[in-house]
Amino acid sequence: MQPAYHPLANIFGTQTRHLVPLFQRPYVWNREEQWEPLWEDLSHLADRLVTADGKKVAGHFLGTVVLEQADTPSGRVTRREVIDGQQRLTTLQIVLQAAKHAFAEIIGAGNEPADKAARIEIPRLEALTSNPPGYEEEEKYKVWPTNEDRAAFRQVMDATGPQGLVGVKTRMAEAYGFFVESMRSWLGRGPAEQRVPALSSALKDHLRLIVLDLDSSDEPQAIFETLNAHGTPLLPADLIKNWLLWQFARKNDDAAKPYETYWAGFDRDPGYWRQKIGTGHAARARVDTFLQNWLICRVRQPVSASHLYDQFLKYAGQRVSLEDMQSVHNLMNDIHVHGSLFRQIDQPVGRSRFATFCTRLKPLDMSVFQPVLMAIMSRPGSSEADKDAGAEILESYLVRRMVCAAQTRGYGTLAIELIEIIHGLDAEAPTAPAISKYLTEIKGTLFWPDDERFKSEWASRAFYGNFRRARVLMILQALEEHYQTPGAKGEPVVGFDFSKLTIEHIMPQKWRDHWPFSGDEAGRVNRDRALHGIGNLTLVSEALNPSLSNSAWRLPPRADGKPNCKSVALKAHSKLQMNAKLLDLWPDVWNEAQMIERANGLFETALLIWPKPAKPLQADPPPATHSDNRLSVAV
Repeated sequence: MQPAYHPLANIFGTQTRHLVPLFQRPYVWNREEQWEPLWEDLSHLADRLVTADGKKVAGHFLGTVVLEQADTPSGRVTRREVIDGQQRLTTLQIVLQAAKHAFAEIIGAGNEPADKAARIEIPRLEALTSNPPGYEEEEKYKVWPTNEDRAAFRQVMDATGPQGLVGVKTRMAEAYGFFVESMRSWLGRGPAEQRVPALSSALKDHLRLIVLDLDSSDEPQAIFETLNAHGTPLLPADLIKNWLLWQFARKNDDAAKPYETYWAGFDRDPGYWRQKIGTGHAARARVDTFLQNWLICRVRQPVSASHLYDQFLKYAGQRVSLEDMQSVHNLMNDIHVHGSLFRQIDQPVGRSRFATFCTRLKPLDMSVFQPVLMAIMSRPGSSEADKDAGAEILESYLVRRMVCAAQTRGYGTLAIELIEIIHGLDAEAPTAPAISKYLTEIKGTLFWPDDERFKSEWASRAFYGNFRRARVLMILQALEEHYQTPGAKGEPVVGFDFSKLTIEHIMPQKWRDHWPFSGDEAGRVNRDRALHGIGNLTLVSEALNPSLSNSAWRLPPRADGKPNCKSVALKAHSKLQMNAKLLDLWPDVWNEAQMIERANGLFETALLIWPKPAKPLQADPPPATHSDNRLSVAV
């Protein structure tokens, strides 16, 4: 490995193409984390050059790039592969392009010295962005990005000015727009005839990189694994992709076709796959979460997010042989297939029972069971009916335990045990019976609550304020969806957008100021607790919610017929079946007795959505320990 310290004029000044291999990630730099700090460094450097008055100005170190000499056919531009640093090199090409166009805007503005300076500097920068004509079309570019970025890169580098990129939404076009605007502003702060050469010199002569040239004894794969691009760390998925595609390079096989077949989808949709999910220290790219789930399915053991790549290498090392490249294809295809399954779980489509469970898995916050669903979906014996049955079993188990405030500790281990059970079935055997049998036989803290326990907790527990709001919404939505099924009387509401609904207390939380009460203080306390039970909660639109607020349940009608109380407003504006039932049963009065009655009625529906275990529990579950969240009302 031979390091050298070079300005951009040396790196880009020769007839060389810097090729970004397939295994590299797509362009991911952004304004806040990389473009703005780079411009700040560049503009400060140019400021110093403007005021240098002949004094020497120190260069600015931008970081390190790792290059490897690539085989170059006779008569072609010299090629070098970018092992590390492609984000930086690509951005610098965009910056140089932006500077050329910012300088071009000065020409013809009536300032002859500035006009002359711009005409001198533009060709100097042009030599750093384009190889001379006479070669293949693609060889004119000094940097040639990975496959998924080439169209966006060409669009920027072939543009004749900012007007050619108006409305273009690629990340590279956004980078170009940021730098053009920043340069315009900077150039306008003083004499352009001084600022144009200063900015040009800052770019080509004073921005410097350490270039590490690999020799034949260096191992590019090992170096790639130990280096991160400054500012945007490599994802485990980047390392996994690199390792897989590098296997083809080691055998001198073309990696383009397997990349296109198995991996390109992950790179072509970075807005989805590279988006961070989770919160705080647990936030990570969705593609890494997927790969963790896939690996859990395969090894049937816990997989640490922080050691995902190491655990992948251990698994892949047992299944990949350079003597049999089909094994690499098989591994990449397995990842590709499971990527599609993961997305079906994460973005379910349709109204099947399985899709419904996938939708409810997010508010349940039980992503630990995603590998279980992937294991079910990947089996030939799992028909649509089997997937629907398995979804109902898992959802019933999880929702009942949530309502009963049962602990979630141990769910990760349980998920792996279920995957092991699924893996042990005959290929054509359904999974739902085996899952049901296993869950019903669990004793201790992971028990499946029976109907009696479920009803007791359902009727007495405070839902609002005790469970996350998204979970309460999910339960109310599940009840409403059941009422709207084709089996119910009346036509279902097709395509109803539940995201526009909010939770509404039928008796308002501030009832003391607006609703009459003749009981004692103990009764008032009891009413306060009952307010947050499932019997007093419903769904309304965001627009209707403020108008209901603290309104009385029933008042004499207004002369103009406009709604003046909750029951009238709901009847006039709500199309939900649960509200229609509410108005049919209790049109005139609403108090604790109605809350209890309604909670019991909703429970009968809940039993249909989340049915009891296939067989009785063998032992009584431990008693609940959450008495502070229980309501003081009789069942």
